[in-house]
Amino acid sequence: MKALALDTAISCITISAKNDEYLASLTLDIGMRQSEKLLPAIDYVLKQADLAAADLDYTVLTEGPGSFTGLRLGFAALKAIELFGNDTPLYGINSLDAYAWPFMDFDGIVLPIIDAHKDKFYAKAFFNGTELLPCDDWDLRVLEEKLLAASANLSQDQKLAAKDTVLVCGPEAKTFVEACKENDLFKEKRIIAQRGRSISMESLFALAEEKISSGQPPLADYDGPQYFRASEAEQKAAN
Repeated sequence: MKALALDTAISCITISAKNDEYLASLTLDIGMRQSEKLLPAIDYVLKQADLAAADLDYTVLTEGPGSFTGLRLGFAALKAIELFGNDTPLYGINSLDAYAWPFMDFDGIVLPIIDAHKDKFYAKAFFNGTELLPCDDWDLRVLEEKLLAASANLSQDQKLAAKDTVLVCGPEAKTFVEACKENDLFKEKRIIAQRGRSISMESLFALAEEKISSGQPPLADYDGPQYFRASEAEQKAAN
């Protein structure tokens, strides 16, 4: 299949184009310059894969949680392609599902995270590919409490398989592990972080094509990012 994928959930953005068995990807860790670089980067990656927008069978993106600005930029770019590329279907994948996908065979707890700042993290937990904790905007100490409680409810065989190890994944995994050490948390578990910051975009293509093969519909025109928390403006208005 021919497809375009975007991960704009954090400041380090990745664009990838697939032309059947060929793959072209570009990662830009450039902070707040996403709006300047995203469209030229999409054009560049498509050209490297010998594709035009009209050639695409589908597009896919991380739909949240994540950066409010980044997610909006990703949706705007791909909805424009949907509009001008012969109604190319757009699929959204939970950002944390995408980060966890490469590690679903890990014998233990997989914890994909995104730094939400001020000792809060967007997080979701899996055990043997099954959801252990739902995606939410977690306070660090509450996340520890809930994850330890969920671990305690595993069967004895599952506990043995889990080996008291939590694999933290996602581009900001190291930030989470450092925050746990600073706050003296997760002492009952062995916390290990994914090495490096890079995330394979194959996860977005694979998860989108699972949706396609199972007959799940693409995002509707009115669908947008999944934020899991109020924006700063909404929080100020509420106060």
